[in-house]
Amino acid sequence: MVATSRAPRSSAPTPRPPAPPPNQARPQANRPAPPIRWTPDDCQFEASFDRLSDADATDADRRFAALAALPTPADAKICTQMWIPAVQLTADHNISEILKSLESEDQPQIWKDSRVFLRDFNRIPRRGISFVCTSDTVLSRLGGVHLTICGKQVTIRKYSRFDKLYYVDLQRLPTDVSDQAIYDWFTLRGPRPVLITPTQVHGMLSSRARTVYFNGVSCPVELFEPDHSPLREIFFIPGEKPCFVQHRLQRYNRVRPPSLQPPPRRPSEASDVSMGGGDDAARTTRPPEPDMPSQSRSPDGPSIAANEPSGPALDTARVATPQPRTHVPTEATHPPGSVPSAPKRMILNSVATGEPEWKLIQHSQYGIINRTGGKFIEPGTPIPCELAPDASDPHALVYTVPVTPNMYDVLCDEGFDETLPPDVDLSAKEQDDSGMTMAISGYTADTHLVPMNAVRALKETRKLPLKVDHVTVMELQREIDEFLEKDVLSYTSHEDVLAAIQVQPAYFRRIFQLPVDKQQRLFQAHAVYRSVCSEPVRDGEPTEFLDRLRIRFGDEASANPAQLFDRVYPAEDPRAAALHCAISDMFLMIFAPGIYIDPVKIQALLPPQMSPKRLRHAPFLLWGDVNLLHLARTDAVKIFLDDERTPQHVHAALSHLSLTELPSSVETGPSRLVPPQL
Repeated sequence: MVATSRAPRSSAPTPRPPAPPPNQARPQANRPAPPIRWTPDDCQFEASFDRLSDADATDADRRFAALAALPTPADAKICTQMWIPAVQLTADHNISEILKSLESEDQPQIWKDSRVFLRDFNRIPRRGISFVCTSDTVLSRLGGVHLTICGKQVTIRKYSRFDKLYYVDLQRLPTDVSDQAIYDWFTLRGPRPVLITPTQVHGMLSSRARTVYFNGVSCPVELFEPDHSPLREIFFIPGEKPCFVQHRLQRYNRVRPPSLQPPPRRPSEASDVSMGGGDDAARTTRPPEPDMPSQSRSPDGPSIAANEPSGPALDTARVATPQPRTHVPTEATHPPGSVPSAPKRMILNSVATGEPEWKLIQHSQYGIINRTGGKFIEPGTPIPCELAPDASDPHALVYTVPVTPNMYDVLCDEGFDETLPPDVDLSAKEQDDSGMTMAISGYTADTHLVPMNAVRALKETRKLPLKVDHVTVMELQREIDEFLEKDVLSYTSHEDVLAAIQVQPAYFRRIFQLPVDKQQRLFQAHAVYRSVCSEPVRDGEPTEFLDRLRIRFGDEASANPAQLFDRVYPAEDPRAAALHCAISDMFLMIFAPGIYIDPVKIQALLPPQMSPKRLRHAPFLLWGDVNLLHLARTDAVKIFLDDERTPQHVHAALSHLSLTELPSSVETGPSRLVPPQL
C-alpha cells in the first residue's frame, strides 16, 4: 500500500504515530519477551572441534562429541511426560524465565533432589508446562508437589498409569440422548468404551458433555471415516443436530465436521477475475474523499441543536473532521500528457444474511478495506459457542467457548478512505502440547435465548440496496454516503440502525466524521439502548426494547431514546461513563468487526478466568461493559489509541475505559459498569 503523509491535527496535544502497515502481525501486549538462548561453554565446542580434526576419530566419536551437551539418552519405556497446569504463568513468562525459577534453591527439597531425572521442559502458552521424567520412583513422588515459579504458585499434576488412554469429548450433546445410548453407539461401531465420564466435574456438579475413554493410547481405527478423515460428529437422533467429537489429538480436530462444511462454490469466471483484482482496483481507483452531502456540513462548525438532549456533549474540538489528503489521480483528473484509463470496477454480487457473519463482514469490506488475498478469507476452524444465563449476573448472557485460544496475532488493513484508522482483526490460534497450532474462530450456536431469525430478517431489510453490481470504489462510497445520510440517520428505531451496521459494518466507517449533533444523538441513543437491554425484566414486562421504553417512560418519550439519556443517567460521572461505553462499543463494532462478532476472538483478548458476556436482552450482539473495559486494555485497541487518525472523542472514550479501575470481582461479578435510573 502506498503511504501518504498527514499533518497532525492542531487540536491534538501531541501527534500520535501513524498506523502500522497492513497485515502486520503484532505480539500480544502481555506476551513475554523471547527467551534468552543458552550458549555452550567454549570447552564443549573445543572438544567437538578436536574430534572433527582428529584423523583417527570415527564417525561414532564425532557424533558422541556433537551430542555431549545433551541429556544422557534414556529408554523411551522409562520416559513419562508430566504436566504443570499454569495458564497465567505461561502467558506472562518465557521458557528461559520458567527454567531459571525452577532451578532456584527456593523450590521444595523433593523437587531439587529430582531435577537430575527431569528433562525436555516445554512451555505451552496459556496452558501449562510439560516435562519428561525418567524415574518411576520420582514420578510417584512429584505428583501433587507445590512449586513457586516466577512468583506464582502451581501444582504438579499427579501421574496416573491411565493418563495416556485415548479419549474423545462429546460436545453439544442433545439432552435426550442417554449415557447407555452413547455406550451402545460406540460398541456397535467397534471401539468398546472402557469408561464414560462427564467432561467437567466440580464437587457434586457435572457438565452435560461426556468423555469416552478407550482401551489404547492411539485413536481406534473405527473412529476414522471411510475417506480416512477422523470422526468429528455423531447423529445420535436422526434429523436432529449432531453432537461434535473433540479428539485427544488436536490435529484431528483441524478437520471440520461435515455439517459445518461450506457448500461447494459454483465457479464463475467473471467473479473470479473480480475477486482476484479487487485489491488492485481499490489501490488504483482510490480517489480524493467525495464530499459529504450538503446537509452534513455546517459553515460554522458542528454544534448541538437547541432542542437536543443536554447530556455530556461531544467536545467539538474532539470530533473528527475530514482531513486534506494527498491528491491521487482519478477518472476525472490525469497527469498532463497521459492517456485516461477507465477505472476498475468491482463485481460485488450479494451475500445472504443467513451466511456466516464473518462472510457478511468481509463482503462489506470489499473495496472499502484494502485487504490482500481473496474476497473471502475464512478466519479459522469454526467453533460453535453456546449461550446460557449467568446466575451471578442478571445483566448478561455468558458464552461457553469449547476450544480456548492461547495465542493470537493482531492484523491491520488500511481502508479506501485514508483519513480513517485501519480495520483491526486478529487471528486466534490454539497451540497443543506438541507445539502444533490451529487457527480457530467462533460463532453463536443456535439458541432460544436470542431471536436469531428475527434479527436476520431485520438485517435483510436494512442492507444497502445497491443500484448496480458493477461499481468503482468511488461510486460505492458515494452510494454508502447517500444511504447513511438519507436512510440510516432517519430511522426512528435504534434497532434498525444496529441492523444496518451489523450486516454491513465497513459501510459505516464515516459515521465518526458526521456533524457532532448527529453523532451525539446516535451515541446517546446507543447508551440508552445498552442500559435498557442489560436491565433485568420486571414481572409481566415484555423483553422488547421499545415496549419497555413505553412502559417506563411513556409513548412520547420512547419515540426518541436520545432524549431520555439525561433521565437514565442523571449524575454527571455515570453519564460520561455510559457515553464512553456507547462510543467505544459502536466504534469497535465498525472498525474491528471481525473481532466483535467472534466469541473465540473476544475470549483470546480476555483474562483466562473470564468469559465473554453479551447484554442479556439485546437481540443484537452487544458486549457487556466489563468486557469492553478489558478490550480497551489490549494491544488490538492500542492500535487505535496510537493512530493519529482515530477521532479524538473515540480516543477519549477508549482511553477512559482503559484507565477505569476494574471491579474487584471481575470474573464472577455483574458485567454492567454504570447502573442507570430505570
